Amino acid sequence: MNPFKKNSALVYEEVKAVKFFLWTFYIILFAYDLAYYFVVPYYNDLRTGFPEGSMGFVMHFLLLFLLPIAVYLIKTNSPEKIKYIYMFSFMFLDITNNAMIFYGNDKEFTGGHILEIYFILFSPIFVDKRFFKVTTIGFTMKYLLDGILFHSNNVLFPIALILFISAITWVLLSRFQSYLAAITSIHDDLRQKEKLAVIGQMATAIAHEIKNPLSSLKGFTQLQQEKDKEDDQYYSIMLSEIDRINAIVTNLLILGRPNSGVKSVKNQREIIEYVLLMIEPHADRLNVKIKLDLTDNPMLMCDENQLKQVFINLVQNAIESMPEGGIVNITSQVDKDFTTIYIKDKGCGIEPDKLQKLGEPFYTTKENGNGLGLMVTRKIIEEHNGQFFIKSELNKGTTVEVKLPVIHK
Repeated sequence: MNPFKKNSALVYEEVKAVKFFLWTFYIILFAYDLAYYFVVPYYNDLRTGFPEGSMGFVMHFLLLFLLPIAVYLIKTNSPEKIKYIYMFSFMFLDITNNAMIFYGNDKEFTGGHILEIYFILFSPIFVDKRFFKVTTIGFTMKYLLDGILFHSNNVLFPIALILFISAITWVLLSRFQSYLAAITSIHDDLRQKEKLAVIGQMATAIAHEIKNPLSSLKGFTQLQQEKDKEDDQYYSIMLSEIDRINAIVTNLLILGRPNSGVKSVKNQREIIEYVLLMIEPHADRLNVKIKLDLTDNPMLMCDENQLKQVFINLVQNAIESMPEGGIVNITSQVDKDFTTIYIKDKGCGIEPDKLQKLGEPFYTTKENGNGLGLMVTRKIIEEHNGQFFIKSELNKGTTVEVKLPVIHK
């Protein structure tokens, strides 16, 4: 758990873990010391009480004074700091207590407390690898310091025990984090599928209702344009906007309908060359050159029109990422049963946090985008048993990889 990621659900879970930690910390602190220094010696006819020169119950009261601080941090939504405050406070008081007992005399060092193991074993509960590392290193260094200060080899066994317990805890912590990562991934996938299902149902209904009136509207606009030549520029704008709405409706229909496209064996080069023939006039207007370098010419089992839509979307995105002009490189590589098409631009690039959201419903980085283009692209590629990757560096450019299965002759 990242303590600096202020997610409300994570803070809530951290608060629950901290409350459990506080209860068990004080129960173990008092129960262990009472049993170790009073109960066990009493039944063995030994001297009861804390060692001579120690802090005694003062250490316990000082640790109790941390409780108001913990309550305050919980109320201010900063529970992640509590475990570190308790660990370092306990470590400091324990070193001080040991110095008061053993420093400057001939007493043999016999320090150690069960809470040291408790701190390490609690790391999986917090699901925090940083806390685990701090506790393990911290208590190991504490015993090394004790060994140097009190000239004792008795610290070797506690160090070995800490390292052994830490190894077991590390395995548990890694499994906990792996399990949480899997649950989070499944949850995200389910949310995405729910979004797609809702969008699909809405898309189909809305698109069918809009499609027919839109065709009529375009036809009447074109007819009026022929009659009214003086205002031709306004009709051009109207037709352009109608085409934009029509593109959105087409994307909605693709999202809403099941995978019912008719697939046949098609030539990869012919599909991409056709797309470039259509899109090069748009690229020329923006002073963008498209360089095509396909080393192989594999055959694909595909819906030709759908794949054309994919490459139109991707090449158009590459062109629009370079408003001041540039070069789009399209290359390919065949590896056994798959062909990978690379579409690389030298545009503005995409920020890492935005890159993760690309392909989500209605998320777009374009000023006039609708967030459906990449979503449709991903859906079509997945329906062709392919894969889709985007790599981008801010101010350096973006590379899109489309991986599709090939048909061997």
